[in-house]
Amino acid sequence: MCGRSSIGGITHVRCRRPLGMDGLVALFAYREGIQVAVKRLKYRFVREMGEAFVDLARKRIDSSVVSYLQREAFRVVPVPLFRTRERRRGFNQAAVLGELFATLLGLDFVPVLVRVKNTQALAELRVRLSSNEEKAIADKYLSLAQRRIAQWKLLAEKKSRLRADEIRGAFRINSKFPPRGPRQRSGGRAGEIRNSKFLLVDDVWTSGG
Repeated sequence: MCGRSSIGGITHVRCRRPLGMDGLVALFAYREGIQVAVKRLKYRFVREMGEAFVDLARKRIDSSVVSYLQREAFRVVPVPLFRTRERRRGFNQAAVLGELFATLLGLDFVPVLVRVKNTQALAELRVRLSSNEEKAIADKYLSLAQRRIAQWKLLAEKKSRLRADEIRGAFRINSKFPPRGPRQRSGGRAGEIRNSKFLLVDDVWTSGG
């Protein structure tokens, strides 16, 4: 995703991909008190913090959106942690939030995904411009402002590619993914997933990838 805002969080037409997300919504800006609260939930497992998050988030979600999610039978899916990280932490904060959300919104909670690659935290990935890249920008642009904008754009592109490479192949479908009912079983697990609508939940989003 490009990271630019859109009406209702719907993915821009030019940003849509065959296997991409239909939209992305952040209920809170990740700064100050929210940042502290997320870290407490993530690293200290303050469950009450998760409950407070969901309670506040519910007040930000329009009733028409809730009705739509229920009418379309969306299923809440948490972004999984790699098994060693979850074992070390003792829980998955996205699963805690997702389960609370599902209960609050009256939706099914289904851990469809399994993380099979121990990826580095995307927020911690760092990129730099090479001397050749810096020289090419300096040769192309005369003003300092133009150079800085070009550097920022190139860094953003490199970071996006790095994140995409890091996350590629990191997930697979949970073999224990539960079928919703007999009507879905005819197409097997693939048909069940293809015919379902999912609400993916995580504690923090970075690139939206």
